[in-house]
Amino acid sequence: MHLAAITTDVTPTVGYSSIDFSFDGYDVTLYDLGGGSSIRGIWHNYYADVYGFVFVVDASAETRMDECLEVIKTFLANKLVQGKPILL
Repeated sequence: MHLAAITTDVTPTVGYSSIDFSFDGYDVTLYDLGGGSSIRGIWHNYYADVYGFVFVVDASAETRMDECLEVIKTFLANKLVQGKPILL
């Protein structure tokens, strides 16, 4: 098994991007939506069209954990999110 080197120069997503690829015979589109308060307003536009979510928490931003908890609660309360798989 090859372990990747730890990278410390990762920057947050500003705005959004997407990538299309095929995996195991399936066409897949991944959306990378930024988590900043100025971009969260667009998240709901994607909820109906996706089959699952990966919710990334920046554990190094300890001062923002309360904000993150509120964002997750709001996210999980949306009817279009409920019942879909979520990886946290």
